[in-house]
Amino acid sequence: MSKLRYGFVGAGAIMRTHAERLVQRDDVELAAIADPAEGPVQASADKFKIPGRYAQFADMIAQENLDVVVVAVPNAYHAPAAIAALEAGCHVLCEKPPALNAAQAQQMADAAAANGKRLLYGLNMRFQGESDVARSYLDNGRLGEVYHASVMLFRRRGIPGLGSWFTTKAISGGGALIDIGVHILDLTHYLMGQPQPVAISALTHARFGNNPETYNYLSMWGTRVPGGPFDVDDLAAAFVRFANGASLVLQVSWAANTSEGGNIRLMGDKGGLELSPGSSVKLFTEDNGAIADISPLYPKPDAYAAEHAHLIDCIRDPAKALRTDGAQGVVLQKMLDAIYRSSAEGREVPV
Repeated sequence: MSKLRYGFVGAGAIMRTHAERLVQRDDVELAAIADPAEGPVQASADKFKIPGRYAQFADMIAQENLDVVVVAVPNAYHAPAAIAALEAGCHVLCEKPPALNAAQAQQMADAAAANGKRLLYGLNMRFQGESDVARSYLDNGRLGEVYHASVMLFRRRGIPGLGSWFTTKAISGGGALIDIGVHILDLTHYLMGQPQPVAISALTHARFGNNPETYNYLSMWGTRVPGGPFDVDDLAAAFVRFANGASLVLQVSWAANTSEGGNIRLMGDKGGLELSPGSSVKLFTEDNGAIADISPLYPKPDAYAAEHAHLIDCIRDPAKALRTDGAQGVVLQKMLDAIYRSSAEGREVPV
């Protein structure tokens, strides 16, 4: 079986996260990398012994005869890079969020379908051990009908790259919601069985990042840019209605005066689940005539390695369904768009 030739769009930290997993496999070849920043290209290419080095992703895609492209650049460039790769006959793993808006996400899904290629989104929480256990309980009917979910993901002080592209709406598409909220919203929707969202009421806040001179923090993911913009949210709250009558409450923050942590609660008419991503899962049910809590023991795979293994399996086996495909990305992006639109308009909006 021939090795899959991989190319990377982007040479930063998240690219290196993917490359670290891929170099452990013997069925792939890290062939090329593209990024306008010459220093990161050279550093990442040297670290992983990647021969092809480019400033522009279009040149890489045109010249390298790639099988798979990993898109690991700021959100505004997801759609252009992914579509170019798909139209060139490459499969794509695109980091979250899908894009800046649902129209772009739809274009990406359409390009994958039109060219018969796989488009997987890097929503790696779906590949954590807790998610696998929770989904198995759901698929086996242990929860019955899931009618409500409550989810929160709070950082105490965790604004990434204050003043950089992370906090510039034109490039990021939003703040805490689209950066980390996308993970927890997607996972909860997935565990609910992906009912069709029909309406959302939401509100976003910016209470910390918009006062950079007084923002107090201990560490920061990404590089701070003093004097740079902050025109995004640092907290979002939403209420989602689904076509099947189910509901979901979401709260997510980059910065807030509260304890840190993440938690998903699913409530069904036969049982319930509490899940802390990367940590634990518990089933609330009845057993032998008594109310019971079940805390299963389970493997905890590397989620990034697992998502690459899944994509490669799906490339090798065209009949296998992707866990996070282009169509699902469109629905997720529509929910993100509706949350921002609801907050801006001050009312419930259709999805």
